[in-house]
Amino acid sequence: MNTKSHKGWTMAAAVVALGSTLVAGCASPTDPIAQAAKADAAKGVPAPSLEQTKAIAEEGFIYGLPLVMNYAVMNEFSVDTKSSQFKAPFNQLNNEHRVATPADTAVITPNSDTPYSMLWADLRAEPLVITVPAVSSKRYYSVQLIDGNTYNYGYIGSRATGSGPGTYLIAGPD
Repeated sequence: MNTKSHKGWTMAAAVVALGSTLVAGCASPTDPIAQAAKADAAKGVPAPSLEQTKAIAEEGFIYGLPLVMNYAVMNEFSVDTKSSQFKAPFNQLNNEHRVATPADTAVITPNSDTPYSMLWADLRAEPLVITVPAVSSKRYYSVQLIDGNTYNYGYIGSRATGSGPGTYLIAGPD
């Protein structure tokens, strides 16, 4: 038998087996979606229309996209030590000694004229303390605090806290 042909048939068989398993698993009466559909039908709750389903999917995509994309950046910068974009592990400050170039691809559009320092904070075990020195009032600096959804929840720096030294506690929600 031709090896190329054999590999093709093996792959096709694997795809069919996987597809059958997935379809069979989705059709199970004990699957959570089937159970929820039965409970809704028992209460007289109609299934969403196609338009409602599309709107729900769109809202879910819009809500979830920043979190998923930010997770990908976090993975590149702080988790995958073999990544060309790796900066430092969690809770360790990384100071870039150069400005961004086209080789910096983890963030879509970093400023190419701004030196960055980055820290991915893991607050699960304990809060993190950030201490900043006094900065000349002729200079501008900003420490941007961003959550997993990419919302800015605070700033430390010239505009927000002034140019004097300071110590700030960053704590997670729990």
